[in-house]
Amino acid sequence: MSRVEVSLEGRRGHTAVLTPARGADPRFSEQMSKIYTILLILALAALTGAAGCLSTSFGEVTYSGGALQVQVENAGEPVENAVLQIMIMEVSALEQHEAFSEARYIDLERGENEYTIRADLQPGSYKVFLTVFVGNERRASVIRDMEVTA
Repeated sequence: MSRVEVSLEGRRGHTAVLTPARGADPRFSEQMSKIYTILLILALAALTGAAGCLSTSFGEVTYSGGALQVQVENAGEPVENAVLQIMIMEVSALEQHEAFSEARYIDLERGENEYTIRADLQPGSYKVFLTVFVGNERRASVIRDMEVTA
């Protein structure tokens, strides 16, 4: 219990006694603090686990000589039979039309990997959608703007 001096309309000398509410457990805030601490630890663990998903990323994507060159950086362990999915959309005015789409199995070595994909594209503006899957997990995904010149 705590005692607090209260002033009522300028009058001093009244004392109020503060007591916990009926049925309130004084350990309640202590228990809630423990719960929040546990939840914070779990959230940090989840973020740390998700950091492994960042082990694969896309580097430079270029087009020349009728082929798309795609660089994929793999900071994790080597992977066999990953899937590289490529979709190229032609962009004109306010419309997009699929110009090319392919999915292929690739082996990801540790470090930088480069893949060449044959694609016949006419001069114009394109959006390139790239995704790498390992099993059912999406490891990397990116959308890049690309200009093809004659």
